[in-house]
Amino acid sequence: MRLEVVTPLPPALRPCMSCERLMEAQVGAQVRLEMAQEAPRELQEEAERLQSWLGDLLRRYPDSLQVRLIDPYSPEGFWKCLRHGIRRYPTFLVPGRGRVVGWDRAALERLLEEARGTP
Repeated sequence: MRLEVVTPLPPALRPCMSCERLMEAQVGAQVRLEMAQEAPRELQEEAERLQSWLGDLLRRYPDSLQVRLIDPYSPEGFWKCLRHGIRRYPTFLVPGRGRVVGWDRAALERLLEEARGTP
């Protein structure tokens, strides 16, 4: 089962094609760390909350859940926002099954249980 999460990503998690090689080097790791520390506190808190939620879900569904983070400011994210009418973040998509907008954990767990029980 696949879960796509459309949410703004902290700058340190948004690699661009031209930066990718730099980020592979040790100096790139330092740059990512500095960028993460300079991100607005609100964005850091949401990223931590999301990481906690996804960690819990991956422990609950260790062999059946695949998670994909999608930045709405990327071309793919822009397309997802248009296609699914996404206006608030985070939005959790289970392709072909439905979506949950915002931090409604119970609704997300219901959606995942329904998706898991359906072939």
